[in-house]
Amino acid sequence: MEQMKVNVLGTEYTVEFVEKYPEHLSDFEETADALCNSQNRAIYVKLNNDKDMTEQGKKRLHNKNLRHEIIHAFLYESGLSANTYGHMGAWAENEEIVDWFAIQSPKIFKLFQQLDIL
Repeated sequence: MEQMKVNVLGTEYTVEFVEKYPEHLSDFEETADALCNSQNRAIYVKLNNDKDMTEQGKKRLHNKNLRHEIIHAFLYESGLSANTYGHMGAWAENEEIVDWFAIQSPKIFKLFQQLDIL
């Protein structure tokens, strides 16, 4: 998987699939499968080298992780990540809501395509 550029609400982000995170993000090496660094406009997805996982399984996981980080980027670029604080923290930075969007979006888009409403 090679590096690519994506447009998130008019802002260019670099997407990289990496074995290890860059030095400045090494604190997340053990805890995050992917990261969105909104200040540097970069998304990193760690390559999964689990020998028990099929290539198709790895691709599905990488795609899910990339969708998750792209949702973070959209929320950041729209201004929501900094302005959605409530008593439980910022909903736009909540991993649960971001995961919901990332996991459900392919199903939603498939239905939109079937209905020709994209």
